[in-house]
Amino acid sequence: MSADATSGNSGRTTDRLLGVLMVFAEAERATASEVSEATGIPVSTVYRMLDRLSATGFVQRVGTAYGAGPVAVRFAEKYRNGALERTAIGPRLERLSHESGELAAFMVPVGTEALCVDAVEGARVLRCCYTRGAVRPLLRGATAEALLAHLPEARRREVYAAYRLPAEQVGTLEAAHPLVRAQGVAVSESALDEGVWGASAPVLGDSGALNGVVTVMAPAALTERRRPYYVRLVKEAARDLSGGTI
Repeated sequence: MSADATSGNSGRTTDRLLGVLMVFAEAERATASEVSEATGIPVSTVYRMLDRLSATGFVQRVGTAYGAGPVAVRFAEKYRNGALERTAIGPRLERLSHESGELAAFMVPVGTEALCVDAVEGARVLRCCYTRGAVRPLLRGATAEALLAHLPEARRREVYAAYRLPAEQVGTLEAAHPLVRAQGVAVSESALDEGVWGASAPVLGDSGALNGVVTVMAPAALTERRRPYYVRLVKEAARDLSGGTI
């Protein structure tokens, strides 16, 4: 077997393992059959991968299913106590939540989804799908719109293809991006959670590449007059976090 073929097979195996791990980043529990369905990997191969991942602690058996293992938990703790704690994200979200009185969060694009890296609750409890560690498809809502608008076109096309969006829906999404980029913010109401209004602004690095978005979420019925204020606050927070390594 040639070196190129060996390298190709190794890369394919790595991609498959990462695909299996991503299932457990999104689902608390999953059977081998569910992992197979989600990844397109034959179930016999999934079982072998799960055995290997179980032996190394990345996943663990939970009854007839599997879930994240102790090593995955350690990774999460390292991220929380290491990389994230050394950034300005947490303190800036605290300030944004205090100034607005609402839930403030920082999201990043991971594959075809938006991942909530950190969130700070506001003065009132808000029932919202974005909590720390939650993931949602990059399809609807202010967060998704702000992320998509600042991703490279090739990456956006991958998202559209993954969700098999019809051409008409893709056209609608693409048409909205120039305005989001021009205004520096995306807003939505009841896009993911009924009665929840949100505003998201991009956090960009020195090169202009997207690092993530800052989002404020508030009860739509109680905060209509304050929305311009929230938009200003979220743009200020994003601007403060932009321009370098956060």
